[in-house]
Amino acid sequence: MRKVLLVVTIALMTVNSYGQMGEWTWMNGSDSANSSGYFDQTFGMFDSLNSPDPLYEPCEWTDLNGNFWLFSGIGGNGLQNSLWEFNPNINQWALIKAAQRNGVYGTFRVPAPNNNPSQRGLGVPTWVDTAGDLWLFGGQGFDVNGVQGILNDLWRYNIASNEWTWMSGSDTINNIGSYGTILVSSASNNPPGRSETNASWTDNNNNLWLFGGCNDSTSNLDEMWKYDLSINEWTWMKGPDSLNYNGVYGIVGVPDSLNNPCSRYCYSKWKDSNGNLWLFGGFDNYVQTHNDLWRFNPVSNEWTWMKGPNIGNDTGTIGSKCSTSITSNPKARYENRACWTLPNDNFVFFGGGFDQSSTYYNDLWNYNVSNNSWTLMSGSTLLNQAGNYGTKTVSNPNNMPPNRYGSVGWKDNMGNLWMFGGGSNNGSLNDMWRFVPDTNCINSGIPQSTPNSPAISLYPNPNNGTFTLSYHLSNCQLSIVNCQLKITDVTGRTLYSLYISNLEGQETLTLPLSSGIYFWQMQNDAAIIGNGKVVIIRN
Repeated sequence: MRKVLLVVTIALMTVNSYGQMGEWTWMNGSDSANSSGYFDQTFGMFDSLNSPDPLYEPCEWTDLNGNFWLFSGIGGNGLQNSLWEFNPNINQWALIKAAQRNGVYGTFRVPAPNNNPSQRGLGVPTWVDTAGDLWLFGGQGFDVNGVQGILNDLWRYNIASNEWTWMSGSDTINNIGSYGTILVSSASNNPPGRSETNASWTDNNNNLWLFGGCNDSTSNLDEMWKYDLSINEWTWMKGPDSLNYNGVYGIVGVPDSLNNPCSRYCYSKWKDSNGNLWLFGGFDNYVQTHNDLWRFNPVSNEWTWMKGPNIGNDTGTIGSKCSTSITSNPKARYENRACWTLPNDNFVFFGGGFDQSSTYYNDLWNYNVSNNSWTLMSGSTLLNQAGNYGTKTVSNPNNMPPNRYGSVGWKDNMGNLWMFGGGSNNGSLNDMWRFVPDTNCINSGIPQSTPNSPAISLYPNPNNGTFTLSYHLSNCQLSIVNCQLKITDVTGRTLYSLYISNLEGQETLTLPLSSGIYFWQMQNDAAIIGNGKVVIIRN
Protein backbone atom coordinates (compact mmCIF):
# COMPACT_ATOMS: atom_id res chain seq x y z
CA MET A 1 0.00 0.00 0.00
CA ARG A 2 1.27 3.49 -0.84
CA LYS A 3 2.97 5.30 2.00
CA VAL A 4 1.62 8.67 3.04
CA LEU A 5 3.23 11.40 5.08
CA LEU A 6 1.54 12.04 8.41
CA VAL A 7 2.45 15.31 10.09
CA VAL A 8 1.65 15.37 13.78
CA THR A 9 1.53 18.64 15.66
CA ILE A 10 0.95 18.47 19.39
CA ALA A 11 0.89 21.82 21.18
CA LEU A 12 2.02 21.85 24.79
CA MET A 13 -0.03 23.80 27.29
CA THR A 14 1.89 25.50 30.06
CA VAL A 15 -0.45 28.17 31.40
CA ASN A 16 -2.32 27.00 34.47
CA SER A 17 -6.10 27.06 35.01
CA TYR A 18 -7.24 26.29 31.47
CA GLY A 19 -10.57 27.63 30.38
CA GLN A 20 -13.60 25.70 29.29
CA MET A 21 -15.11 26.19 25.86
CA GLY A 22 -17.12 29.40 25.61
CA GLU A 23 -15.52 30.96 28.71
CA TRP A 24 -13.40 34.06 29.25
CA THR A 25 -10.42 34.21 31.62
CA TRP A 26 -8.80 37.39 32.95
CA MET A 27 -5.12 36.53 32.51
CA ASN A 28 -3.00 39.62 33.12
CA GLY A 29 -3.06 43.34 33.83
CA SER A 30 -5.37 45.36 36.05
CA ASP A 31 -9.13 45.10 36.55
CA SER A 32 -9.29 48.90 37.03
CA ALA A 33 -9.39 51.51 34.28
CA ASN A 34 -6.60 54.08 34.04
CA SER A 35 -4.17 52.00 36.09
CA SER A 36 -0.40 52.17 35.65
CA GLY A 37 1.70 49.51 33.98
CA TYR A 38 5.03 48.18 35.17
CA PHE A 39 8.21 46.97 33.52
CA ASP A 40 11.41 45.33 34.62
CA GLN A 41 14.38 47.58 33.94
CA THR A 42 16.08 44.86 31.87
CA PHE A 43 15.06 44.83 28.21
CA GLY A 44 13.92 41.40 27.02
CA MET A 45 13.26 40.07 30.53
CA PHE A 46 9.91 38.35 31.03
CA ASP A 47 8.40 39.02 34.44
CA SER A 48 5.08 38.12 36.04
CA LEU A 49 4.76 41.73 37.28
CA ASN A 50 5.30 43.33 33.87
CA SER A 51 2.40 44.96 32.07
CA PRO A 52 2.13 47.79 29.53
CA ASP A 53 0.28 50.94 30.46
CA PRO A 54 -3.36 51.11 29.38
CA LEU A 55 -3.22 51.47 25.61
CA TYR A 56 -5.72 52.46 22.95
CA GLU A 57 -5.11 51.23 19.38
CA PRO A 58 -1.47 50.13 19.62
CA CYS A 59 0.24 48.19 16.83
CA GLU A 60 -0.14 44.43 17.23
CA TRP A 61 1.43 41.30 15.68
CA THR A 62 1.69 37.54 16.27
CA ASP A 63 5.14 36.18 15.45
CA LEU A 64 5.92 32.80 13.88
CA ASN A 65 6.48 31.27 17.34
CA GLY A 66 3.03 32.30 18.55
CA ASN A 67 4.19 35.17 20.78
CA PHE A 68 2.30 38.48 20.79
CA TRP A 69 3.80 41.93 20.15
CA LEU A 70 2.70 45.51 20.90
CA PHE A 71 4.17 48.84 19.86
CA SER A 72 3.26 52.39 20.84
CA GLY A 73 -0.45 53.34 21.05
CA ILE A 74 -2.18 56.03 23.12
CA GLY A 75 -1.86 55.84 26.91
CA GLY A 76 -2.75 58.08 29.80
CA ASN A 77 0.03 60.51 28.97
CA GLY A 78 -0.51 60.56 25.23
CA LEU A 79 1.40 58.55 22.64
CA GLN A 80 3.60 55.77 24.01
CA ASN A 81 7.00 54.64 22.71
CA SER A 82 7.55 51.02 23.79
CA LEU A 83 7.82 47.66 22.03
CA TRP A 84 6.47 44.75 24.12
CA GLU A 85 6.43 40.97 23.69
CA PHE A 86 3.95 38.64 25.44
CA ASN A 87 4.48 34.89 25.80
CA PRO A 88 1.05 33.22 26.19
CA ASN A 89 2.64 29.97 27.39
CA ILE A 90 3.95 31.63 30.56
CA ASN A 91 1.45 34.52 30.67
CA GLN A 92 4.19 37.17 30.96
CA TRP A 93 5.23 40.41 29.26
CA ALA A 94 8.75 41.59 28.41
CA LEU A 95 9.72 45.14 27.44
CA ILE A 96 11.88 44.74 24.31
CA LYS A 97 12.70 48.26 23.21
CA ALA A 98 11.82 51.90 23.86
CA ALA A 99 11.57 54.33 20.96
CA GLN A 100 12.36 58.02 21.00
CA ARG A 101 9.47 60.41 20.58
CA ASN A 102 10.67 61.70 17.21
CA GLY A 103 11.97 58.37 16.00
CA VAL A 104 15.34 57.60 14.47
CA TYR A 105 14.91 56.98 10.75
CA GLY A 106 18.55 56.29 9.97
CA THR A 107 19.55 55.48 6.41
CA PHE A 108 16.75 54.53 4.01
CA ARG A 109 16.35 50.69 3.85
CA VAL A 110 19.38 50.06 6.04
CA PRO A 111 18.68 48.31 9.38
CA ALA A 112 20.49 49.65 12.44
CA PRO A 113 20.30 49.08 16.22
CA ASN A 114 19.43 52.73 16.90
CA ASN A 115 16.62 52.97 14.34
CA ASN A 116 13.13 53.36 15.78
CA PRO A 117 9.74 54.48 14.49
CA SER A 118 8.42 57.54 16.29
CA GLN A 119 5.66 57.41 18.87
CA ARG A 120 2.35 56.78 17.10
CA GLY A 121 -1.15 55.39 17.45
CA LEU A 122 -4.75 55.78 16.28
CA GLY A 123 -5.10 52.64 14.20
CA VAL A 124 -1.73 51.87 12.63
CA PRO A 125 -1.90 49.13 9.93
CA THR A 126 0.38 46.15 10.66
CA TRP A 127 1.52 42.96 8.91
CA VAL A 128 3.68 39.86 9.49
CA ASP A 129 5.51 38.55 6.43
CA THR A 130 6.44 34.93 5.72
CA ALA A 131 9.97 35.49 7.08
CA GLY A 132 8.47 36.54 10.42
CA ASP A 133 9.35 40.24 10.16
CA LEU A 134 6.90 42.75 11.65
CA TRP A 135 5.70 45.69 9.54
CA LEU A 136 3.79 48.91 10.27
CA PHE A 137 2.59 51.87 8.22
CA GLY A 138 1.71 55.43 9.15
CA GLY A 139 -0.74 56.34 11.88
CA GLN A 140 -0.85 59.56 13.84
CA GLY A 141 2.41 60.42 15.54
CA PHE A 142 5.60 62.47 15.50
CA ASP A 143 7.88 62.92 12.52
CA VAL A 144 11.65 63.22 12.47
CA ASN A 145 11.35 66.90 13.50
CA GLY A 146 9.08 66.22 16.46
CA VAL A 147 5.96 67.62 14.76
CA GLN A 148 2.74 65.64 15.33
CA GLY A 149 0.44 64.72 12.46
CA ILE A 150 -0.49 61.96 10.00
CA LEU A 151 2.35 59.69 8.85
CA ASN A 152 2.90 57.54 5.74
CA ASP A 153 6.20 55.85 6.60
CA LEU A 154 6.62 52.07 6.25
CA TRP A 155 8.80 50.19 8.77
CA ARG A 156 10.08 46.61 9.13
CA TYR A 157 11.26 45.04 12.39
CA ASN A 158 13.48 41.94 12.51
CA ILE A 159 13.00 40.06 15.77
CA ALA A 160 16.29 38.18 15.69
CA SER A 161 18.46 41.27 15.21
CA ASN A 162 16.15 43.57 17.23
CA GLU A 163 16.52 46.18 14.48
CA TRP A 164 14.06 48.46 12.68
CA THR A 165 14.37 49.50 9.02
CA TRP A 166 12.70 52.52 7.41
CA MET A 167 11.46 50.97 4.15
CA SER A 168 9.25 53.53 2.39
CA GLY A 169 7.41 56.82 2.74
CA SER A 170 8.29 60.18 4.20
CA ASP A 171 9.93 61.04 7.54
CA THR A 172 7.72 64.15 7.85
CA ILE A 173 3.98 64.45 8.57
CA ASN A 174 0.97 65.02 6.31
CA ASN A 175 2.57 63.70 3.14
CA ILE A 176 0.04 63.54 0.28
CA GLY A 177 1.68 60.48 -1.26
CA SER A 178 1.86 59.64 -4.93
CA TYR A 179 -0.76 57.42 -6.58
CA GLY A 180 0.94 57.00 -9.93
CA THR A 181 -0.99 54.92 -12.47
CA ILE A 182 -3.57 52.45 -11.18
CA LEU A 183 -2.38 48.80 -11.30
CA VAL A 184 1.18 49.90 -12.16
CA SER A 185 3.88 49.59 -9.51
CA SER A 186 6.56 52.25 -9.25
CA ALA A 187 9.37 53.18 -6.92
CA SER A 188 7.85 56.67 -6.68
CA ASN A 189 4.39 55.42 -5.61
CA ASN A 190 3.38 55.86 -1.97
CA PRO A 191 -0.01 55.93 -0.19
CA PRO A 192 -1.00 59.21 1.44
CA GLY A 193 -0.67 59.41 5.21
CA ARG A 194 -3.48 57.79 7.19
CA SER A 195 -4.60 56.51 10.57
CA GLU A 196 -7.61 54.71 12.05
CA THR A 197 -7.50 51.60 9.91
CA ASN A 198 -7.12 47.92 10.66
CA ALA A 199 -7.69 46.79 7.07
CA SER A 200 -4.26 45.31 6.37
CA TRP A 201 -3.59 41.83 5.02
CA THR A 202 -0.69 39.70 3.82
CA ASP A 203 -1.71 37.76 0.70
CA ASN A 204 -0.61 34.28 -0.36
CA ASN A 205 2.26 35.78 -2.36
CA ASN A 206 3.64 37.69 0.64
CA ASN A 207 2.41 41.07 -0.60
CA LEU A 208 1.13 43.62 1.94
CA TRP A 209 -2.35 45.06 1.32
CA LEU A 210 -3.93 48.19 2.78
CA PHE A 211 -7.41 49.72 2.52
CA GLY A 212 -8.97 53.02 3.55
CA GLY A 213 -8.49 54.88 6.80
CA CYS A 214 -8.69 58.47 7.95
CA ASN A 215 -6.68 61.22 6.24
CA ASP A 216 -7.56 63.86 8.84
CA SER A 217 -10.40 64.58 11.27
CA THR A 218 -13.01 65.01 8.52
CA SER A 219 -11.76 63.10 5.47
CA ASN A 220 -11.80 59.34 4.84
CA LEU A 221 -9.98 57.26 2.24
CA ASP A 222 -11.30 54.48 0.03
CA GLU A 223 -8.41 53.03 -1.97
CA MET A 224 -6.71 49.63 -1.93
CA TRP A 225 -2.90 49.49 -2.05
CA LYS A 226 -0.44 46.61 -2.46
CA TYR A 227 3.21 46.59 -1.39
CA ASP A 228 5.43 44.05 -3.16
CA LEU A 229 8.21 42.97 -0.80
CA SER A 230 10.28 41.49 -3.63
CA ILE A 231 10.75 44.89 -5.31
CA ASN A 232 9.84 47.23 -2.41
CA GLU A 233 7.22 49.08 -4.46
CA TRP A 234 3.64 50.20 -3.82
CA THR A 235 0.82 49.77 -6.34
CA TRP A 236 -2.48 51.63 -6.25
CA MET A 237 -4.84 48.71 -6.95
CA LYS A 238 -8.42 49.96 -6.63
CA GLY A 239 -10.70 52.75 -5.47
CA PRO A 240 -10.67 56.51 -6.08
CA ASP A 241 -7.75 58.82 -5.34
CA SER A 242 -10.24 61.32 -3.88
CA LEU A 243 -11.65 61.63 -0.35
CA ASN A 244 -15.08 60.79 1.11
CA TYR A 245 -16.30 58.44 -1.62
CA ASN A 246 -19.91 57.20 -1.33
CA GLY A 247 -19.13 53.70 -2.58
CA VAL A 248 -20.86 51.32 -4.99
CA TYR A 249 -22.56 48.30 -3.41
CA GLY A 250 -23.86 46.50 -6.49
CA ILE A 251 -25.77 43.26 -5.86
CA VAL A 252 -25.33 41.23 -2.67
CA GLY A 253 -23.05 38.25 -3.31
CA VAL A 254 -22.10 39.30 -6.85
CA PRO A 255 -18.54 40.54 -7.53
CA ASP A 256 -18.23 43.49 -9.88
CA SER A 257 -15.35 45.65 -11.04
CA LEU A 258 -17.41 48.74 -10.15
CA ASN A 259 -18.07 47.70 -6.55
CA ASN A 260 -16.27 49.53 -3.76
CA PRO A 261 -17.09 50.09 -0.08
CA CYS A 262 -17.71 53.67 0.94
CA SER A 263 -14.85 55.62 2.49
CA ARG A 264 -14.42 54.56 6.12
CA TYR A 265 -12.11 53.95 9.05
CA CYS A 266 -11.93 51.63 12.09
CA TYR A 267 -13.14 48.12 11.25
CA SER A 268 -12.46 44.39 11.53
CA LYS A 269 -10.55 42.42 8.89
CA TRP A 270 -9.77 38.77 8.01
CA LYS A 271 -8.34 36.56 5.26
CA ASP A 272 -10.07 33.32 4.25
CA SER A 273 -8.52 30.02 3.17
CA ASN A 274 -8.87 30.94 -0.51
CA GLY A 275 -6.83 34.12 -0.04
CA ASN A 276 -9.77 36.54 -0.16
CA LEU A 277 -9.63 39.65 2.02
CA TRP A 278 -12.62 40.61 4.20
CA LEU A 279 -13.70 43.65 6.23
CA PHE A 280 -16.68 44.49 8.43
CA GLY A 281 -18.19 47.75 9.68
CA GLY A 282 -16.50 51.10 10.20
CA PHE A 283 -17.22 54.82 10.41
CA ASP A 284 -17.88 57.01 7.34
CA ASN A 285 -17.61 60.68 6.47
CA TYR A 286 -21.33 61.17 7.19
CA VAL A 287 -20.72 60.37 10.88
CA GLN A 288 -22.42 57.00 10.53
CA THR A 289 -21.33 53.55 11.62
CA HIS A 290 -21.78 50.49 9.41
CA ASN A 291 -22.42 46.75 9.72
CA ASP A 292 -21.86 45.73 6.11
CA LEU A 293 -19.50 42.85 5.26
CA TRP A 294 -17.24 42.96 2.19
CA ARG A 295 -14.96 40.48 0.41
CA PHE A 296 -12.07 41.43 -1.89
CA ASN A 297 -10.51 39.01 -4.34
CA PRO A 298 -6.86 40.05 -4.90
CA VAL A 299 -6.66 37.93 -8.06
CA SER A 300 -9.66 39.45 -9.86
CA ASN A 301 -9.20 42.79 -8.04
CA GLU A 302 -12.96 42.94 -7.34
CA TRP A 303 -15.06 43.72 -4.27
CA THR A 304 -18.23 41.81 -3.33
CA TRP A 305 -20.85 43.14 -0.92
CA MET A 306 -21.55 39.96 1.06
CA LYS A 307 -23.95 40.86 3.87
CA GLY A 308 -25.52 43.64 5.91
CA PRO A 309 -27.38 46.79 4.86
CA ASN A 310 -26.01 49.56 2.65
CA ILE A 311 -27.13 52.25 5.11
CA GLY A 312 -25.52 53.63 8.25
CA ASN A 313 -26.40 53.30 11.94
CA ASP A 314 -28.32 50.05 11.48
CA THR A 315 -29.46 48.40 14.73
CA GLY A 316 -28.81 44.88 13.43
CA THR A 317 -30.74 41.64 13.86
CA ILE A 318 -29.46 39.86 16.94
CA GLY A 319 -31.16 36.48 17.27
CA SER A 320 -30.39 34.07 20.11
CA LYS A 321 -26.95 33.46 21.56
CA CYS A 322 -25.19 30.49 19.91
CA SER A 323 -28.03 30.17 17.40
CA THR A 324 -26.85 30.53 13.80
CA SER A 325 -29.21 32.26 11.40
CA ILE A 326 -28.71 33.77 7.97
CA THR A 327 -30.85 36.73 9.12
CA SER A 328 -28.62 37.60 12.10
CA ASN A 329 -26.38 40.65 11.78
CA PRO A 330 -24.39 42.56 14.42
CA LYS A 331 -25.29 46.14 15.18
CA ALA A 332 -23.41 48.81 13.26
CA ARG A 333 -20.10 49.77 14.89
CA TYR A 334 -16.53 50.94 14.55
CA GLU A 335 -13.33 50.62 16.65
CA ASN A 336 -13.82 46.81 16.66
CA ARG A 337 -10.13 46.23 15.97
CA ALA A 338 -9.84 43.05 18.08
CA CYS A 339 -10.56 40.34 15.51
CA TRP A 340 -9.46 36.77 14.86
CA THR A 341 -9.66 33.99 12.26
CA LEU A 342 -10.74 30.52 13.44
CA PRO A 343 -10.43 27.22 11.52
CA ASN A 344 -12.69 26.51 8.56
CA ASP A 345 -13.14 30.17 7.65
CA ASN A 346 -14.80 31.44 10.79
CA PHE A 347 -14.20 35.14 11.54
CA VAL A 348 -14.58 36.65 15.02
CA PHE A 349 -14.59 40.20 16.42
CA PHE A 350 -15.22 41.79 19.83
CA GLY A 351 -16.97 44.97 20.91
CA GLY A 352 -16.49 48.40 19.38
CA GLY A 353 -18.59 51.54 19.53
CA PHE A 354 -21.96 52.40 18.04
CA ASP A 355 -21.33 56.14 17.68
CA GLN A 356 -19.12 58.87 19.10
CA SER A 357 -21.11 59.36 22.32
CA SER A 358 -19.10 56.98 24.57
CA THR A 359 -21.34 53.98 23.91
CA TYR A 360 -19.51 50.67 23.54
CA TYR A 361 -20.20 46.93 23.33
CA ASN A 362 -18.73 43.78 24.86
CA ASP A 363 -20.29 41.24 22.48
CA LEU A 364 -18.33 38.57 20.61
CA TRP A 365 -19.53 37.57 17.12
CA ASN A 366 -18.58 34.79 14.70
CA TYR A 367 -19.09 34.83 10.93
CA ASN A 368 -19.03 31.56 8.97
CA VAL A 369 -18.01 31.93 5.32
CA SER A 370 -19.56 28.65 4.20
CA ASN A 371 -23.12 29.55 5.18
CA ASN A 372 -22.78 33.36 5.14
CA SER A 373 -24.14 33.65 8.69
CA TRP A 374 -23.37 35.51 11.90
CA THR A 375 -23.60 33.96 15.39
CA LEU A 376 -23.54 35.82 18.71
CA MET A 377 -21.01 33.82 20.74
CA SER A 378 -20.67 35.72 24.00
CA GLY A 379 -21.39 38.98 25.81
CA SER A 380 -24.25 41.44 25.74
CA THR A 381 -25.71 43.44 22.88
CA LEU A 382 -26.54 46.23 25.35
CA LEU A 383 -24.21 49.21 25.59
CA ASN A 384 -21.64 50.02 28.29
CA GLN A 385 -21.76 46.72 30.16
CA ALA A 386 -19.41 46.58 33.17
CA GLY A 387 -18.38 42.94 32.65
CA ASN A 388 -17.05 40.66 35.37
CA TYR A 389 -13.34 39.95 35.94
CA GLY A 390 -13.64 37.08 38.40
CA THR A 391 -10.31 35.70 39.65
CA LYS A 392 -7.14 36.17 37.61
CA THR A 393 -6.18 33.05 35.55
CA VAL A 394 -9.35 31.23 36.66
CA SER A 395 -11.92 30.41 33.98
CA ASN A 396 -15.59 30.89 34.90
CA PRO A 397 -18.81 31.05 32.85
CA ASN A 398 -19.66 34.33 34.61
CA ASN A 399 -16.46 36.06 33.48
CA MET A 400 -16.88 38.73 30.84
CA PRO A 401 -14.64 41.59 29.66
CA PRO A 402 -16.18 45.03 30.10
CA ASN A 403 -17.18 47.14 27.11
CA ARG A 404 -14.31 48.47 25.01
CA TYR A 405 -13.14 49.95 21.75
CA GLY A 406 -9.74 50.12 20.09
CA SER A 407 -8.50 46.94 21.76
CA VAL A 408 -6.22 44.46 19.98
CA GLY A 409 -6.34 40.68 19.62
CA TRP A 410 -4.12 37.66 18.96
CA LYS A 411 -4.66 33.92 18.56
CA ASP A 412 -2.33 31.47 20.28
CA ASN A 413 -1.08 28.13 18.94
CA MET A 414 -3.91 26.35 20.77
CA GLY A 415 -6.59 28.33 18.93
CA ASN A 416 -7.51 30.45 21.98
CA LEU A 417 -8.35 34.12 21.45
CA TRP A 418 -6.48 36.78 23.44
CA MET A 419 -7.43 40.45 23.82
CA PHE A 420 -5.63 43.40 25.37
CA GLY A 421 -6.58 46.86 26.49
CA GLY A 422 -8.40 49.56 24.59
CA GLY A 423 -10.74 52.21 25.90
CA SER A 424 -14.06 51.90 27.69
CA ASN A 425 -16.73 54.26 29.00
CA ASN A 426 -14.78 54.22 32.30
CA GLY A 427 -11.32 54.94 30.88
CA SER A 428 -8.30 53.20 29.36
CA LEU A 429 -7.51 49.52 30.00
CA ASN A 430 -4.44 47.27 30.19
CA ASP A 431 -6.18 43.98 30.99
CA MET A 432 -5.38 40.79 29.07
CA TRP A 433 -8.16 38.26 28.44
CA ARG A 434 -8.28 34.76 26.93
CA PHE A 435 -11.34 33.15 25.32
CA VAL A 436 -11.71 29.46 24.44
CA PRO A 437 -14.03 29.21 21.41
CA ASP A 438 -17.06 26.95 21.76
CA THR A 439 -17.22 24.96 18.54
CA ASN A 440 -20.78 23.90 19.36
CA CYS A 441 -21.76 27.56 19.37
CA ILE A 442 -20.46 28.04 15.83
CA ASN A 443 -21.57 24.64 14.50
CA SER A 444 -17.92 23.47 14.51
CA GLY A 445 -17.35 25.86 11.63
CA ILE A 446 -17.24 22.97 9.14
CA PRO A 447 -18.54 24.01 5.71
CA GLN A 448 -20.75 21.72 3.70
CA SER A 449 -19.18 19.62 0.97
CA THR A 450 -19.34 21.04 -2.48
CA PRO A 451 -21.88 19.59 -4.95
CA ASN A 452 -20.76 16.64 -7.09
CA SER A 453 -17.83 15.91 -4.80
CA PRO A 454 -16.80 12.34 -4.02
CA ALA A 455 -18.45 10.76 -0.99
CA ILE A 456 -15.51 10.53 1.42
CA SER A 457 -15.76 8.58 4.66
CA LEU A 458 -13.72 7.44 7.64
CA TYR A 459 -14.97 4.15 9.08
CA PRO A 460 -15.68 2.20 11.20
CA ASN A 461 -16.79 4.98 13.50
CA PRO A 462 -16.32 4.93 16.46
CA ASN A 463 -13.30 2.66 16.92
CA ASN A 464 -9.88 2.51 18.62
CA GLY A 465 -8.15 4.89 16.22
CA THR A 466 -7.57 2.82 13.06
CA PHE A 467 -9.87 4.00 10.27
CA THR A 468 -10.35 3.25 6.61
CA LEU A 469 -10.26 6.39 4.50
CA SER A 470 -12.31 5.76 1.37
CA TYR A 471 -14.54 7.42 -1.17
CA HIS A 472 -17.11 6.57 -3.82
CA LEU A 473 -16.37 7.82 -7.32
CA SER A 474 -18.53 10.52 -8.83
CA ASN A 475 -19.32 10.52 -12.54
CA CYS A 476 -16.58 13.02 -13.28
CA GLN A 477 -13.83 12.05 -10.87
CA LEU A 478 -11.62 8.95 -10.89
CA SER A 479 -9.30 9.83 -8.00
CA ILE A 480 -8.58 12.39 -5.33
CA VAL A 481 -5.39 14.34 -6.03
CA ASN A 482 -3.43 16.99 -4.14
CA CYS A 483 -5.66 17.07 -1.09
CA GLN A 484 -5.13 17.82 2.56
CA LEU A 485 -6.84 15.85 5.33
CA LYS A 486 -6.98 17.67 8.67
CA ILE A 487 -8.04 16.28 12.03
CA THR A 488 -9.04 18.89 14.64
CA ASP A 489 -10.22 18.74 18.22
CA VAL A 490 -13.39 20.39 19.52
CA THR A 491 -11.60 23.73 19.89
CA GLY A 492 -10.67 23.72 16.20
CA ARG A 493 -6.98 23.00 16.92
CA THR A 494 -5.34 20.98 14.14
CA LEU A 495 -3.80 17.80 15.60
CA TYR A 496 -2.99 15.88 12.41
CA SER A 497 -2.46 16.87 8.81
CA LEU A 498 -2.21 14.33 6.00
CA TYR A 499 -1.22 15.33 2.47
CA ILE A 500 -2.66 13.02 -0.20
CA SER A 501 -1.12 13.34 -3.63
CA ASN A 502 -3.31 10.63 -5.20
CA LEU A 503 -5.95 8.53 -3.44
CA GLU A 504 -7.43 5.66 -5.43
CA GLY A 505 -10.17 3.89 -3.54
CA GLN A 506 -9.06 3.67 0.07
CA GLU A 507 -6.22 3.87 2.59
CA THR A 508 -5.77 2.68 6.16
CA LEU A 509 -5.26 5.58 8.53
CA THR A 510 -4.12 5.13 12.14
CA LEU A 511 -4.65 8.12 14.42
CA PRO A 512 -2.64 7.88 17.66
CA LEU A 513 -5.05 10.10 19.55
CA SER A 514 -6.58 9.62 22.95
CA SER A 515 -10.26 8.82 23.41
CA GLY A 516 -12.47 11.70 22.35
CA ILE A 517 -14.50 13.42 19.66
CA TYR A 518 -12.65 14.86 16.64
CA PHE A 519 -13.52 16.47 13.33
CA TRP A 520 -12.02 15.77 9.91
CA GLN A 521 -11.98 17.82 6.74
CA MET A 522 -10.67 17.06 3.24
CA GLN A 523 -9.77 20.05 1.06
CA ASN A 524 -8.15 20.49 -2.34
CA ASP A 525 -6.93 23.69 -3.97
CA ALA A 526 -10.43 24.74 -4.95
CA ALA A 527 -12.82 23.71 -2.18
CA ILE A 528 -13.65 21.55 0.79
CA ILE A 529 -14.69 18.17 -0.65
CA GLY A 530 -15.64 16.31 2.51
CA ASN A 531 -15.90 16.58 6.28
CA GLY A 532 -17.32 14.81 9.29
CA LYS A 533 -16.86 13.68 12.88
CA VAL A 534 -14.92 10.71 14.27
CA VAL A 535 -15.05 9.20 17.73
CA ILE A 536 -12.09 7.31 19.22
CA ILE A 537 -12.65 4.95 22.14
CA ARG A 538 -9.56 3.43 23.71
CA ASN A 539 -9.74 0.35 25.92
